[in-house]
Amino acid sequence: MKMAGQGSEPNSANVVQRLVRGYTHLNGLVEYLGTAKLAGLIGRSLKYAFSSRICSPAMQNQSGAAPLVSVIIATYNWSSVLRYAVRSVLWQTEPDFELLVVGDGCTDNSEAVVRSFADPRIRWYNLESNSGHQSAPNNAGLALARGRYIAYQGHDDIWHPEHLKTLLRVIQSARADFASSLAEMMGPPGSNFRVVTGIYPRKGYDGKHGLTIAGVMHRREVLSVLEKWKDYREVWRNPDVDFEYRAMEAGFKFVSTRELTVYKFNSSLRKDSYIHKPSHEQAEYCKRIEEQRWFMLREALAISRVHLLRPPMQVLTVPPPPSSRAPGWNVAHYRKYRGLE
Repeated sequence: MKMAGQGSEPNSANVVQRLVRGYTHLNGLVEYLGTAKLAGLIGRSLKYAFSSRICSPAMQNQSGAAPLVSVIIATYNWSSVLRYAVRSVLWQTEPDFELLVVGDGCTDNSEAVVRSFADPRIRWYNLESNSGHQSAPNNAGLALARGRYIAYQGHDDIWHPEHLKTLLRVIQSARADFASSLAEMMGPPGSNFRVVTGIYPRKGYDGKHGLTIAGVMHRREVLSVLEKWKDYREVWRNPDVDFEYRAMEAGFKFVSTRELTVYKFNSSLRKDSYIHKPSHEQAEYCKRIEEQRWFMLREALAISRVHLLRPPMQVLTVPPPPSSRAPGWNVAHYRKYRGLE
């Protein structure tokens, strides 16, 4: 395995081809954004400069009543980074939620880190053994969830404080079944990998690109049709994309916030990430969100620079699968690259 783009200066067409080969779990073509989409991203970021500083909203749901939202974090033996994901959930301006942190057979101090927040909205649950993917912990979280809406957070991702509020606003106003935000997917420093996901036609999700699950919310009722997440060894798409695609095929209504409120530090682009277990990038983003009034604008401008100048994006390339629909192929290779096997 190697990172494309090292030691060469390919043109933009070659970069796109490498993105397609190396990052197929996005379920579609990763493209540089055009000026219109970048202008929209910059324009929507301006309003956040006038938002109030981050504070801790008054807690709700301490009476035992069912929460409005159940947030599920699937995690495995990476407590240093889990701390920041939990923090970014607890600073949400929408406080009516429960947070279900589900360990995939964790053997480190993840439980102690979660309990250190001493927030009654948080519940910890640990599977007896490791399943190898977030599908099993997410399904366990769904079985425990009491909320009217379900949202997912990655244990190495960061949410903007307005994330839940913006998702709730659009899913309720549009009477939709699913809502999604924009998400910034970032490779390691120097890779130039800054891809914005979650952009789809106003008429609804068309399945051409996978949605970053950390940016997805859905009504609890959809589970009566979709039932659960599939095991990665049973499906040829990544399980998160499979979940979303089955929802689209079932006719559920999708709506987008069109707001960039998820910051994803793809572990599959960081070699041996589960061995070294870094958390400095997440720590930096939490600090910037807390301290910089113009954080959203600065982030939009940084994304625009990459997409306008089109430098080569370095991405992981993996061998082709034995067939176009080989179950679990990509997941297995990314597990090895991340140091899980």
